Order: sequence, then structure tokens, then C-alpha cells
Amino acid sequence: MTDINFSPTFKHVAWVDNRDRVAASGQNGFNVRFDSIQKDLENLSTVVRQIDTGLKAVGQRPTVKRLLSLAPTFSPVENRVAWVLDADGVASRSGATDTSLSGILTVAPPDGAQLLTLRATGENTGNGSLNVTLYRTSLVTIGRPESIAQVKCSGGAFGEAQPIPLGKDRVDMARFNYFVDASLVDATPGGSVYITSIQLSYNID
Repeated sequence: MTDINFSPTFKHVAWVDNRDRVAASGQNGFNVRFDSIQKDLENLSTVVRQIDTGLKAVGQRPTVKRLLSLAPTFSPVENRVAWVLDADGVASRSGATDTSLSGILTVAPPDGAQLLTLRATGENTGNGSLNVTLYRTSLVTIGRPESIAQVKCSGGAFGEAQPIPLGKDRVDMARFNYFVDASLVDATPGGSVYITSIQLSYNID
């Protein structure tokens, strides 16, 4: 930030009794004096605005992007085949003949944060449909969970982050809880299907 300076231009020249006459024009007239004062006030107003802008800029905290990375420790879902976590911390199907899997992972992003993206990494070389979806459930009304963002995991290795839309991006832990669902459906035997991580990016401001 550049230095802020104010140098007044008005210099008062004292009148002398019984010598100076009051006049509007001339080098010592009212017009010249008041015009100089007005210009000083305008310059002072500009300086005050610069100071106000500088103070506000100093007081603002920068927005910081952060990452929340989670191991795929999915809890089983009733009446569905569960994901199995191996010794390397990778979620996969217990056998190549499992055609449908489902699991839920509870997440707790910081209250008030702005969610940016949902990302899942892993591989799906089979023809089954594998979706990783972020949901929120209302704590104040009764209803089904609301989808926030979904990653469609197919075509081999995956890891592309999906944006979280505005209107659903602000974390409100007083009104919602959050979880990730990982579901595989209509898979045929064979093929490599696994999830290595779940990641949320968010802003703290």
C-alpha cells in the first residue's frame, strides 16, 4: 500500500484593521480563500476514504482453501452387501461375484465452511454403475436425505472432483448432518472395483 499524505493548500493571511477592505475578488478576497478551503476539504475527504479502505483491508481475513480427506471406512447398509476394507485401507468387494454394494460414511466438515468439491479416487473396470454421493439430512424437518453432489465412478481409474452447487455449499451443522454414500449396482462378475479415498475441498473465510 502506498503512503497516504495530505498537504493543505490554504494559508491564512491575517487582515489588518482599518487597512484591509472586505472583498469578494482579488488575491485576498473571500472567493479565493473559500475556494482554497473547499479544495482542501475535498482532498481531505479523499484521504479519509483511502484510510478507511486500508483499515478494512487489514481487518479482512483471507479465504483459505482446505481439504478434508477420509479413508473409505463405509458402514454397512441394511439388506445390502457391504464394502470390505483391506489391510491397505482400500474399500472393495469381498468377492468378484458381488454385483451390488452399498455403504455410508459420516462426514463432519467445519461449521460455516463453504464446500467446493467432492472427490473420490479408485478404479472401476467392470460394467457396474458405481456412484459416490454426498448427502445432507435435515435436523429440523422430517424428510429424506438431500443429494448435494455425486461422483460417477466408471471407465477405469477415477478421481475427478465434482463441484458442489451454490445454495447447497454452506455447511450448517445446526440444521444438517452429512454423509457419503458409495453404491455399486448391476455389476457383472470380474473386473476391478475399489475406492481408495473420499475428499472434500472447502473454503474457510
